[in-house]
Amino acid sequence: MSIADVCTTQSTSRTPAIIHAIQARYRAIQNVRKGVCLLNAGKYEEAASAFQRALDDGSTESSLPSYLAACLLGKQLPLEAAKQWTRLGETSDLQAEVTLAVRHALSLRVAGRLDEGIAVLRDAVRRDPDSAELHVQLGLMLATTESYDEAELRFTQAINLDRDHVEGLVNLALCCAVRGSPRTSLKYLQQAQARRPFDARVGMLLAQAAKAVQHKGEAVQLHAAMSEETDLLDPKGIDELAGVIEAEPDFVDAFLSIPSGEIHDQVFAVMLRTLQVALERQPEQAELHYHCGRVLARLGQPIEAILQNEQAVRLNPTYTRALIELGRLYGQTDRAEDATTRLEQAIATGADYADVHYLLGNLYRDQGRVTRAATAYRRALALNEHYDAAREALASLACS
Repeated sequence: MSIADVCTTQSTSRTPAIIHAIQARYRAIQNVRKGVCLLNAGKYEEAASAFQRALDDGSTESSLPSYLAACLLGKQLPLEAAKQWTRLGETSDLQAEVTLAVRHALSLRVAGRLDEGIAVLRDAVRRDPDSAELHVQLGLMLATTESYDEAELRFTQAINLDRDHVEGLVNLALCCAVRGSPRTSLKYLQQAQARRPFDARVGMLLAQAAKAVQHKGEAVQLHAAMSEETDLLDPKGIDELAGVIEAEPDFVDAFLSIPSGEIHDQVFAVMLRTLQVALERQPEQAELHYHCGRVLARLGQPIEAILQNEQAVRLNPTYTRALIELGRLYGQTDRAEDATTRLEQAIATGADYADVHYLLGNLYRDQGRVTRAATAYRRALALNEHYDAAREALASLACS
């Protein structure tokens, strides 16, 4: 057994899927930005293709921290956005009645009782006529029955109540397209894209609307908004991710096991902030300090990483993983005696691993403690007879 064995858990079985998901996310971001550039250059067919590639990669509206939390929990990522007329918007606790009404109506629709679902939403709108979300949801159900005129009225009312309601704008645009008014559709989609420039679905619909207007022989000039990755430290997403990690700190291993260069360093910046938030809530949890230290080390901050691991050991003096990590960090920062002490403590607490003995042997050798070095290398070989590095190190001692 090696350090790698002790420093990984069952959570790392998720690693290949996580790498794939995060790489897909960044590809989607790049394709959305490319699509925006193509929109502004008037290349609408190519723009639509770029947005479609983003959708194929599972382009998601969630912030990066929320996305990471979903990856950790193994949640299915939203891959079908382009195939749906729209999706149910999130509602706050203050809109409990709206949420219940919408869920009730949707459950009736799923059960094949669409007329009853529409009736539920009509009643909800009568009780709360100022809810943009209710008007949007009613409009969506009406659209499924091809009652486009009334659906358009509902979407219009929704954006009158909330001009930033993107789904209201998008679906109003779709109604305009249905009645053969691509120019009006284009206007509403431009407004939606300005409010949600990272949304590949909105971008693709905007490209299609621009192309439709162009095909009618009318001039089109777009100024689509460019999205930036401004959601890295999104407080809500960080809170979601912190909750996941607090419940199971070893989830962090799934990310730390990803080789350098395979995902963007921004991911580890998000993990660091998340762990800091978790530690603000649970400062006595040694595992969180240890994982925070490992992320800091990954980000090239060994001194800060040492401080976090030392705190982990103060909280739990027999925390083997933190002791091993300290041995490695001290060894990398020219503190051989401290590294030796921590690895000796790790072995005393049960870290009888070939890699630990090998590292300790190297430290003994560098300090001129040849007999101890030889003993450490022999123990490493006893634990792993195929450990070539330990065998070569032991042979080099005999020749010196």
